[in-house]
Amino acid sequence: MVTKQKIQEKLDNLTPEQLNQVYGIIEELSNLENVEKKPSLMSKLQKIFIDAPDDFSIQLAIRFGRDISEV
Repeated sequence: MVTKQKIQEKLDNLTPEQLNQVYGIIEELSNLENVEKKPSLMSKLQKIFIDAPDDFSIQLAIRFGRDISEV
């Protein structure tokens, strides 16, 4: 709340032209906050879906010669 009071005190002493400039800066700042952020790599990876049988990893292991008796 203290910051708002300090800003209000400064605004009270500005000319109408200066107030218009301040308003323009505030508009620019608020528009920056509305910019959509790029999705992260992890969020993209979480959307990947593999349509495969339940034993898909076992089938791959067998195909590549891995001993699956430990599984």
